[in-house]
Amino acid sequence: MALDLLIVRHGQTDWNPTRKVMGQNSIGINARGIQQAQNLKEWLKPISIDAVYSSPMPRALQTAEIVIEGRNNLEVQPEKGLAEIDYGDWVGLNFDEVEERYNEIYNAYRFKASKVKIPGGEAVVDVQKRVVASVEKIRTKHQDQKVLIVSHADVIKAMLLHYLKLPLDHLQAVGCDNGSLSIYRFGTDWGDRLVALNYFADVSKVLPW
Repeated sequence: MALDLLIVRHGQTDWNPTRKVMGQNSIGINARGIQQAQNLKEWLKPISIDAVYSSPMPRALQTAEIVIEGRNNLEVQPEKGLAEIDYGDWVGLNFDEVEERYNEIYNAYRFKASKVKIPGGEAVVDVQKRVVASVEKIRTKHQDQKVLIVSHADVIKAMLLHYLKLPLDHLQAVGCDNGSLSIYRFGTDWGDRLVALNYFADVSKVLPW
């Protein structure tokens, strides 16, 4: 039985343009992020959504609430496994500062993510394990349905790499911008399939549901 996973990265925050590491801070979306979420709401209007799960970070929850506004049958369910990476000692620094202060591990994060544990934070491989565990739980509960999840860039990318059977070290080879939609379909006649990645348009134009 098929499951369509509609995967959204949260809208922009004030920290995103300055490349500041947010981690699990309680930072909300800004005006541009609100507009991005409203765009997603419009693009997803033709699609029937059966359930919504979100990272418990405010920026993700706010995005999810805007996207499903007016769908009275839905309630956003916080899911810990979708939370942002705990970036530990990097939180509050921009990536130029991270590169300067933590050069060796920063370069490993870019090209050998499977070997990296963020100082004071999480190992990237553990992040992948927890997001996949959450998705597997969702798959069990929502067979033959369409489920929206809202999460964070590298969490989403780690999850997609797992299902595409690609090495976690390719983490930074995948694009996942603020307010983007990716779609992964489980259980097609041809097996599981990545249908859309980092998409910004009316979903009905590419998926005739």
